[in-house]
Amino acid sequence: MVLSYVKPYVRHIIVVGLAVFLFIIFSKEPNKNQPESFGFDDNPDDEHKLFTELELAQYDGKPGSRGLFLVILGHVYNVESGAKHYGPGEAYNMFVAHDASRSFITGEFEDYNSELSDVSSLTDSELKSLVKWKSFYDKTYPYRGKLVGRYFDERGELTEYHRLVLERSAKAELEEAKPKQEYPSCNVEWKEETGTRVWCTTRSGDGIDRGWVGKPRRYITKQPSEKEKVPYCVCVPDDNSSSSSLVPFENCDASSETCFVKASLDHKTE
Repeated sequence: MVLSYVKPYVRHIIVVGLAVFLFIIFSKEPNKNQPESFGFDDNPDDEHKLFTELELAQYDGKPGSRGLFLVILGHVYNVESGAKHYGPGEAYNMFVAHDASRSFITGEFEDYNSELSDVSSLTDSELKSLVKWKSFYDKTYPYRGKLVGRYFDERGELTEYHRLVLERSAKAELEEAKPKQEYPSCNVEWKEETGTRVWCTTRSGDGIDRGWVGKPRRYITKQPSEKEKVPYCVCVPDDNSSSSSLVPFENCDASSETCFVKASLDHKTE
């Protein structure tokens, strides 16, 4: 009975377990006295080697193999020092000897297939997390080269697919770095005969019904790169406490849900 209840969550449990495991390793100082090699035939001089799928398959850690190599986003790392985690039969052996990058996010650990290297179905934010996983391996394990295929061409150059992944990751990084807007923006329209009108509804700002209307306020902020303060309109809840950044529009009743303003606003919504 307990097993049937837990089964739908097994994949999530594995993903969380992987995250905890990598966090613990990453937070520890590397043991410089620990030998890197476990008897495998790994030549550090091959740091920038280009691997084919067939060549990489020889590094699965099994008896007679040439080593224990993990791949993420086409980058190859020697994880012999983590054999107790990545070796044959261990929890994270899925990532060895082939590129299963998508599994770092989705937890698809059961059966490997070549499509697990395809991360195009992930969101931009998930791609950002995947790039951070790669940075963990950059700092923790010896880099051994590139896998020719989805992420690198025969010359070891980035493919267009790889560039798009990095661009989407960078986009998510920028979006998350933006300051969060505390209040939804007003609806804005301009007509020659009346000028600029701003107003609030339960869906102004993001188009999602929030259950309250609010009152239009001139929200004054100052970005570091700007010399002058730039005002724009936001909808503020009726019970909102006063703020020096929130100013009623000139010649508009503070309790009104619609205002006509003289100055143009830089922040507009559909």
